[in-house]
This record gives sequence, C-alpha cells and structure tokens, in this order.
Amino acid sequence: MRPQTSVRGRVASTVATVAMVTQLTPRMTRVRLVDDSLVGLAAVPGQTLKIYVPDLVGELPVSRDYTVRDYAAHDCDGTRPSLDIDVVLHGEGPAANWARRVRPGETLEFVGPSGRYRPDPQADWHLFAGDETALPAIQAYVAMLPAKTCALVYIEVAHAAEEQPIPGVARPTVCWLHRGDLAPGTTALLDDALHAVALPPGQGRIWLAGHTPTVQRIRAHLLNERAVDRRTLYVKGFWERRPR
Repeated sequence: MRPQTSVRGRVASTVATVAMVTQLTPRMTRVRLVDDSLVGLAAVPGQTLKIYVPDLVGELPVSRDYTVRDYAAHDCDGTRPSLDIDVVLHGEGPAANWARRVRPGETLEFVGPSGRYRPDPQADWHLFAGDETALPAIQAYVAMLPAKTCALVYIEVAHAAEEQPIPGVARPTVCWLHRGDLAPGTTALLDDALHAVALPPGQGRIWLAGHTPTVQRIRAHLLNERAVDRRTLYVKGFWERRPR
C-alpha cells in the first residue's frame, strides 16, 4: 500500500489521488483529488496549497502555490473527501505542463492548506480584482458573502471564453477585462480599471491578487493616491513574467 502522507523537510505533506480532470475553459483546468488521505483536512475554499510537480526537465519536483477551489468532506459516493484546484494553462511552467498531461489515477503531493483570509461580513462593500490566476479565490470569496452585499469584481482574462460564473447569493457587479491575444502581465487593463473605479461610501475591503508587478502598482495607487486604509487592503502577488 502506498503511503498517504510523507515528510518534505520538516513539513508534513499529503499525497492524494487524482480522480477527475475537467477542462473548465480553454485556459483553465480543474484537477479533483479524491482520497482517504484528505480526511480531516478541513480545507476552506480560498486557502492555499503548496503542490509539488515535476520541473521542466522532469527531474526533482518543484513547488507552486495554488488555491483551494472547493473541498467536500464526502465525494459523490459519500465515502471519501474531495478537493479541487483550478490551474491556468498559460506559459510552459511546471504546474501548467503538469495540469496539461495529468490523468486520473496519478497522485499529487501537497502541503497545506494555509491562509486565514475571509471576507468581512460586516464591511459595507467589497472589491475583488485580479487576473485569471486570482479567479478561483475570487469565486470562493464571493460565494461567502451574505445576500445583498455590495461587491465589485474586476477580472482580467484573455477572451470571453475564459469567463466563468461567479457563484453565491451576493450578486456582485462583475467587469471582465479582455486582453485578447496580448500576453498575460503585459497590459494596463487592471491598472486602468482600478484607477477609474468609484469606491462606494462606507467601510470597505479590497482583495487584489495576480501578476506581482501589476498588483504592486495598483496597491501603491490605492494607498498613495486614493488614501485607502492599508488595514482594509489585502494584496498578494501570485506570479511574474519570466525574462526571455
């Protein structure tokens, strides 16, 4: 019997079986893990996993951070828990290449979940923004909002085919920003949208993630030119463009 847990350095990791691979959009794949090793994981959508995938030359594994899109204590047959991660298929990185070729029955090792961010249900409004790498977390967080919550969502994707439903009862105002055939991380679409957005009155919360230089620029704008309270602002860089 294969081990269900291992130790990477001094950090305990989990090994789980890939049960299903689903193409959500042309550039987004969902990998579902179903395994007894997930019992007691108590993952919350929006948290982060550190997954281990083969590097570009197929030798030692490398780690990449991904969002827990969903976690269920029992799968469809009611016996084992399941966990979903959504992977953007852009570039030739290790995780994207792994997601393109992974098949049911293979295993994935990961550490986590980690992360404590939750949308504040008492906030007067919420703003979520990012590129497609931030979409799984945005979907998870919007689904946590109470009904009639004021929420604004800005998401940069390649084309309309990359748009996905934003679940939940809050009915946010969603603006999809299409960059067309331009490479991710090369446009000012998200910058321009957040520079122009009219922030609602009251005490709000802003969650921003994606291409690291882009979100850092927007963070500086919000703090220095819009005088946003840094305590209400959560910003996380997910990735950077590799120099050619």
